Amino acid sequence: MYGSNTRQSGLSRSLSGVYAIAVRYFRDTEGATAVEFALVSVPFLGLLFAIFETAFVFFTAQTVEAATAEAARQVMTGQAKALAGQTATTFRNSYICSPVAPMVRILPSYIDCSTIVVDVRVATNWSTSDQSKSFMSDATNSYCTGNGSDVIVLRVGYYMPVYLSVLSMNGLGLGQTSKVTSGLTNNKHLIVATSVFQNEPFPTATHAC
Repeated sequence: MYGSNTRQSGLSRSLSGVYAIAVRYFRDTEGATAVEFALVSVPFLGLLFAIFETAFVFFTAQTVEAATAEAARQVMTGQAKALAGQTATTFRNSYICSPVAPMVRILPSYIDCSTIVVDVRVATNWSTSDQSKSFMSDATNSYCTGNGSDVIVLRVGYYMPVYLSVLSMNGLGLGQTSKVTSGLTNNKHLIVATSVFQNEPFPTATHAC
């Protein structure tokens, strides 16, 4: 009987000791702030970077659209048509990348203009105008500013790098992310601006498209 009481007393003391240790452990708040920050910081920084990237993409898309609209005016009024020997590259450099006064460059300096793709073509009518993004993958793009009163489709494409790639940008729904070539591994935002308009009835130029 005495031995049984001794064993029960020892067991009680052991349980009491475990309980006391557990209470001290859960009441100890030293380092709690660091642990809580470690748990919260990863999703917080991920969300913060996603917000910055989203704003960056929308800002870039807006500037590309504005530059496209400004360049479209040059085609609509026949000013681009009047330049003999004009190509898509010279058109891009003259009216989008490095416009001459009184025009000003709208695109921000971080955009590499050599990677911008321009496609200008004549549409039979408004309903048949091709406004797809397929021109970005074409080996040769069309460049034809048309004649007076023609319906023109001007498309400008730019592959924007993902600057804050902490999170996968495919889930943001910002248009489309795509690889420029099969040799690249980093995804890039595909930004395309399209302007469909009818040329003013300017005189027909002497040179063809």
